[in-house]
Amino acid sequence: MSANTTSHEERTAAQSRESGIELVKLRHIKSVNDTIRVMRLYSTQEDHPIKFVPGQWLDVFLPGLSKAGGFTITSTPREAIPTADEPAYLELAIQKSRNPPARWLWQPIDEILNQVIRVRVGGDFTWPPSRPAVSKVDRLVLIAGGVGINPLISMLAHIMQGQRKENPREVVFLYGTKATGSPIDAQHILFLPRLVRLLKEQSGSTSLHLKLFLTGSSSGELHDAIGLPDDVTLGRIVKSDLDDSLGEVDKRGGTLCYVCGPQVMTDEFVEYLSHRPGMRPAQVLCEKWW
Repeated sequence: MSANTTSHEERTAAQSRESGIELVKLRHIKSVNDTIRVMRLYSTQEDHPIKFVPGQWLDVFLPGLSKAGGFTITSTPREAIPTADEPAYLELAIQKSRNPPARWLWQPIDEILNQVIRVRVGGDFTWPPSRPAVSKVDRLVLIAGGVGINPLISMLAHIMQGQRKENPREVVFLYGTKATGSPIDAQHILFLPRLVRLLKEQSGSTSLHLKLFLTGSSSGELHDAIGLPDDVTLGRIVKSDLDDSLGEVDKRGGTLCYVCGPQVMTDEFVEYLSHRPGMRPAQVLCEKWW
């Protein structure tokens, strides 16, 4: 979350929201590392689906707080449909911060587990996009910085789950994040194991290319790393990486980019990608959560 003093509801006032409120129970809280928790919110109604599209967030109304928090849904719509084994659920990844809603969700697990809370679905940074038509998207480029991976992991997993005829032919996923600890372990990098699994299990008409960029690490630490993909770069995503992700200039009419990350990164990448040869601003979408 940003240090911006305006609330989530104020920052997103112009975006789409569902009219209904969902009651969910907070369950299955797991720490990825010292600063990020992943948790599931299960519907309190056994046979009730929760409707959303990949990339959307939740208004999260927490006990004792006057303003809702905003957190992106990281699971897919498939998990939000109840099965014979378990009710529908929504997954969130919460970064530790001084923001009151995040601070509430970072209380000791035994103090918040099984709490019933109210949530509402909203957001316009989604897959499929409102435009262009999905059938015209041949190459999808997803660019994540840090916890900016949250909406993009939902989009990617949704695309790779089903062999839909409208799926893009290629997906390029650039993920820049900080690695801590030695040796580097994918289990402590948000959603990296999920990305690696999607990469290994891919089949059908959509080809996935994953490129990981790690800061805060040395080549020695990389040598002993556990569970990383083959394509790893030490350092930040740079402009030449963005150019490579777009593919051949004469084929960029079918390219669509999604960018989500810190403000400086997002602004810089959106500006750069929007004006590359063969690209137009309408082909570059971003989420501004600050």
